[in-house]
Amino acid sequence: MMPPINKKPEQGKCEAAQKEAPVASSRESEFMALLKTAKKSELAAMAKLLMPFIAQAELGQIRIWGESSRLHLERATISVNDLLVNTRSGHVTVEEECFFGHRCMLLTGTHDYTKTGRERLLAVPDSGRDIHVKHGVWLGSDVTVLGPAVIGENSVVAAGSLVTGDVPPNTIVAGRPAKPVKKIDGTAL
Repeated sequence: MMPPINKKPEQGKCEAAQKEAPVASSRESEFMALLKTAKKSELAAMAKLLMPFIAQAELGQIRIWGESSRLHLERATISVNDLLVNTRSGHVTVEEECFFGHRCMLLTGTHDYTKTGRERLLAVPDSGRDIHVKHGVWLGSDVTVLGPAVIGENSVVAAGSLVTGDVPPNTIVAGRPAKPVKKIDGTAL
């Protein structure tokens, strides 16, 4: 015969939870009061101070296909929303102060189209398709980058774009495939 299941929570755990609950709501109240009374410049300073911690927490949303040792993130100051990185066929480097919209993909992987069936599935090169996202780059939502590619410093890739090669620095690109639209300073190409 099985022993009866004790459905009562342990006494010590309940008391500890009850003691912590008021502390958490008290801290939350203090924080909300601080936000309501802070000047705009103080809020900006707080945001700047907290950004590395927020970005660090968001890094948990990176999904990696392939070896994680091939993903190189320079300082955890990137903002990530549902980023998929494929490192099967090369290294992926993301420099500091880059940010990504939702559902972006950095894909080094490819297959040998001359093969068929299972042979095609397994015919994946292990190098030569590196992706390098330089300092200050912004990839809009649903951007796909196919390696090999270098996204130049401070460039912007418009939402929904497909990058199939290099993007010059300080340039806005858009489309499928992505083409230069204009320079960041507004001058024509």
